[in-house]
This record gives sequence, structure tokens and C-alpha cells, in this order.
Amino acid sequence: MRTDIANSTRRSAPQIAESVFDTLYLTASLTLAAALLATGRTLWGCAVATLFVGDSLHLIPRIYRFATGVTSPWEKRGKLAASIAMTVFYLLIWWQAALTWGYDPVSATSVFALVAVRIALCFLPHSFDAAEPSFASWLRNVPFIALGAIVATEYGMASSLHPFALGVSLAIAASFAFYIPVIVAAKRKPSLGALMLPKSCAYLAIAALGFAF
Repeated sequence: MRTDIANSTRRSAPQIAESVFDTLYLTASLTLAAALLATGRTLWGCAVATLFVGDSLHLIPRIYRFATGVTSPWEKRGKLAASIAMTVFYLLIWWQAALTWGYDPVSATSVFALVAVRIALCFLPHSFDAAEPSFASWLRNVPFIALGAIVATEYGMASSLHPFALGVSLAIAASFAFYIPVIVAAKRKPSLGALMLPKSCAYLAIAALGFAF
């Protein structure tokens, strides 16, 4: 009996920790979005607000499941919303760079094409559910990773023009460094899902760097 109780406690502890982290992350995202918008950083503020809405639709049902043991149908829908929100987030961050330093038409075409393909792939059958084949998840994330690479490169190349551009580039690179192992191997090794926490911290770093623009 004592062993069962101990095992139950061990199982619930990571869920409690994740719920606390997610709550703090959403609070920080909302605060940063409001502050960015209030200080006139409209594009960056809209990017962070979009991220907050998407992550809220994903994380709040997850927190609810951890607390009650009941899975909400909104959890799968929230994954879809979060995936689209992350894509729009990077589109708006790229847009800020385009407005600040100009843009290459080829790069702009690539960005909008990748955004369109990524969002379309998010609506494939069985997306975000247990029946989704691994290759479908990888396929959906190829244009997203390519989009992130373009945006990170744009800011990296502008590092001589703006003191905080390199920071944005590195934060984007870090977010994908944490994200890629999850999409590649988390189904085989669920513990890799913990990398989504530092990935969220990288997003907060990108959001905070918006005050420099």
C-alpha cells in the first residue's frame, strides 16, 4: 500500500512542476505582450500576444488534465492552435526585421510560402493525435524549422546594425535546439518532452528582446 502511494506521488510530482511552470510561463507571456503593446512596440507585442493565445489553448487544458485526470477535447485543438500561433509568431518577428532593415524578395517569398505550407500541414488527418505517424509530425515541422532558420539568419546578419539582433538570433536558435529532439524522438523517449520547458524560456527571451526594437 505504501509503495502504491509513493509511486502515485512520483508520477504526480512532474505534473505539478509542469503545471506551475506553465502557469508562470503564460503569466509572463501575457505580461510581456501587454507591456510591449503599451510601449508602442505593436508588431512585436502582437507576435507575443499571438503566442500567448495559442499556448493558452494548449496548456490550460493540459493543466486541467493534470489537476483532474479528465482529458478535454480542447487539448488536441490546443496543439493545433499552438502550432499555428508559433508559425505566426515567427512570421511577425521576421516582419519586424523586414520593416527595420528591409528585405530580400526571395526571402520574403520563402517566408510566406513556408508559413502557408506549415499551416496547411497542421490540418492533415490525425494531426496531433496518438494515431499520427511519426513521419507526418516530422513533415509538418520541416517548413517550421526552415522558417525559424530564415528568421534567425535575418537577425544574425543584422547583428552589426542593431546591438540586440544577435540575441534574437541566438534565442531563436536555442528554441529550435530544444524543440527538434522532441519532434524527432519524444514518442520513443517521452522524457525528451521536458525540453519543451527551456524552449518556452527561449520564447520568453525573444519576447523580452522586443523592448530593444
